[in-house]
Amino acid sequence: MKKKLFYLWALLLVPIVLLLSVFCLPSQYEKSYMGELKYKYNRLKNTDGKRIIIVGGSGMAFDIDSSLIKENFPEYEVVNLGMYAALGTASVLDMAISHCHAGDIIIYAPEQNTQPLSMYLGSDFAWQALDGAYYMLPFFMMSEKNISLMAAAFPRFAVQKLKLFVTNSAPNPDSVYRKSAFNEYGDIADDLPQNTMLNGFDENTAVSYDTSVIPADYVSYLNECDKKATQKGSTLLFAYCPANKAAVVEAKESNFESAIDGYDLFLRNTLAIEVIGNPYDSIMDKEWFYDTNFHLNSSGKKLYTRQFIRNLKAYLSDSSVTAIDIPDKPSLLYAANTEKSVLTSSTYSGNTTITSITVGSDISMIKDYAFKGCTSLKEIHINNTVPSSIQIGQHLLDGTDANIYVPAEALSLYKTDYRFSQYSDRLFAEKQ
Repeated sequence: MKKKLFYLWALLLVPIVLLLSVFCLPSQYEKSYMGELKYKYNRLKNTDGKRIIIVGGSGMAFDIDSSLIKENFPEYEVVNLGMYAALGTASVLDMAISHCHAGDIIIYAPEQNTQPLSMYLGSDFAWQALDGAYYMLPFFMMSEKNISLMAAAFPRFAVQKLKLFVTNSAPNPDSVYRKSAFNEYGDIADDLPQNTMLNGFDENTAVSYDTSVIPADYVSYLNECDKKATQKGSTLLFAYCPANKAAVVEAKESNFESAIDGYDLFLRNTLAIEVIGNPYDSIMDKEWFYDTNFHLNSSGKKLYTRQFIRNLKAYLSDSSVTAIDIPDKPSLLYAANTEKSVLTSSTYSGNTTITSITVGSDISMIKDYAFKGCTSLKEIHINNTVPSSIQIGQHLLDGTDANIYVPAEALSLYKTDYRFSQYSDRLFAEKQ
């Protein structure tokens, strides 16, 4: 009887502990990249007058200089809601639509990628962003599917938050992916001098302008957003996010222009939202980028923001001059092919006997499917304390059940890193 009572109390205690961990402990993700969302939301909610509200993934966080927009449109305040593709863009757009008012211009510019161009919700990242700001929760519960995703992620988040609190190891990144990298507008404000990618682009993330990238339910959702914005006296526009030309699939084909023109025509004929600008201005040379195929360096940000302003002026029939000086193209950090720094898919893929792999600190890129078919592989050890220095893609662990082990002092950095965070449930500290 005592044993049964013990199990009953344990069953009752577990959900209570999880709830207390989430809602009563101090925020553990305040200094992380995701800790910025509540500040963007509060600026959106509390800014009066006409606003230019920018919505998208991290591309908009990196690629826009809101101070230049403010200089050219002094009658508007600027709110940059650009956040993170792996979080999803629909919930953030819902925030903008919910809090827009008469005279606002909402410019939606998602990265040219399947996650931001869909109804996708990254529930694990959503809980990190909500930490200490649960008043934003309704925007992540707008459908039955999202409610299910958020409910499924809740125990994982609660356990992780409790662990961070008990071990006093709340994430405090020192890379650009941190809360303090943002300015008052919501832009990334760090100085990013040049392209840091091997060969100038991320080979793990191809960019395509095929019309199949955008699903029909997403088109319906955007058109419904347009109706809601119009009813509130706001204007919703669509703009192209920068994309690294070296990674664009169609740029390597003879029908490049016809493919891009076809995609642009598809958007203009399908969306109720007006499309401003043209895709060619956003497909930019690799020298203008920083660390992904969608993040510009500081020089590239000026170039794109100037065109962004010109496109908006054209829409508003504003003929004033946009006087923004553009620096020369920065040199590439890795100007030559550096295959010795790349762990290719041919190195281990298909090896059915290997059980442990160590990735040295000299490796700067791990290609997708690098461990596919490694049926006996249990552990991947990465001897690097700076996760942002390693390029990985969305298929790193496809075809293997192995977990990733990293230096203990860098575990929280890996779990909140722009790329590695998508594998947070399979990231562990090295065994002492």
